[in-house]
Amino acid sequence: MKRLFAFAILLLTALSSCAQEIPQSLVPSVVVNAFQQKFPKAYDLEWEKKGEWYEVEFDLAFKDHKTVIDGAGKIVKHKEEISSSDLPAAVKEAIKHGFSRYKTDDACRIETEGIVIYKVELENSTEERKIYFSEDGKIMEAKTSYE
Repeated sequence: MKRLFAFAILLLTALSSCAQEIPQSLVPSVVVNAFQQKFPKAYDLEWEKKGEWYEVEFDLAFKDHKTVIDGAGKIVKHKEEISSSDLPAAVKEAIKHGFSRYKTDDACRIETEGIVIYKVELENSTEERKIYFSEDGKIMEAKTSYE
């Protein structure tokens, strides 16, 4: 599972370097229809073409979202900003026990190919950490930056 996650992050990062914004009118109808079926109440859409994939950033229920859809209309990845109170209990517990000196800055739920992970940005006075957790609270990846 770690390999799949790492591959997905690597692939999406590589594709982001060659992204170009496009109007929805240039997005294939199969892609737009798949998106509208899954997120019919989405608003403030911004489409980009990344290689063979389409990425759309949008708002839904006052939350930021980002979805990647392939040319056949299959949703490959969905990222949703969430509040720290919406994190699973196991993730909250892992943060409480492993990162008690940090406060939660941002959190999001990421679903890739049916696998759900949570990215949590934690900070204290000297550093910021981005921790990726599985639903059961296990750390998948951790990155640290110093201020």
